Amino acid sequence: MRKRYPIVTGTGVLCLALATACAGGGSINLAKAPTGSPGTAPGGADAVPEGFEQVGSPANGLSVAVPDPWIALDLTKNDLEQGLKRSGLSGKALQQAKQDLQPLVTNKAVWAFDPKSRQSSPNKFTTNLNGYCQPSGNISADQLIGAATKDLEQVKAKVTEATKVTVGGVEAAKLVYTFPAGGMEIKGTQFYLPGSDRTCTVTLSTDQDGKQRLFDRIGQTIRLL
Repeated sequence: MRKRYPIVTGTGVLCLALATACAGGGSINLAKAPTGSPGTAPGGADAVPEGFEQVGSPANGLSVAVPDPWIALDLTKNDLEQGLKRSGLSGKALQQAKQDLQPLVTNKAVWAFDPKSRQSSPNKFTTNLNGYCQPSGNISADQLIGAATKDLEQVKAKVTEATKVTVGGVEAAKLVYTFPAGGMEIKGTQFYLPGSDRTCTVTLSTDQDGKQRLFDRIGQTIRLL
């Protein structure tokens, strides 16, 4: 099984996942998942709403748009340290976050966060996004929903929505869930976009209510590159 990387800093600032949830254990093995019909071609450049900025490149394998106030990093460019400095972290929290985020660098991920969210968070948790791609066969959205739901439930997450959505012309899987982490309840949304030879995953995490509409809007901007 491909390893899931738990990334929850000791300060509760970040919660990022390289598979289905911020927790330990195994994750979906995309290389061995059953195959299905390939997705349709990605959508065009009209995915960026007004007031949003597109991030990501062919080196990441995907692009996604986030609100202008968010800070986004392309971890293929090795700008993690500079980005973390802009996050407001310092001292041990900064060093811990830098260490915890190394798996995202390894997976050529896109990472973005809302720097203002920590101030409004009751737990000082930063609302954030990460996106990355993994090699895979032609996996259908239904198969991704089944595998991801099972995986989330194994880490005691409560899945409240598991459905197919069309994103950039691709039939994608969308999962909405909650799970306990570090004494708080994390609210997560994931989008899985299957391509002909890879599957790209975008995970959005927060501890605040009222973010689902924004998360869905961001999800609709994802494009395979």
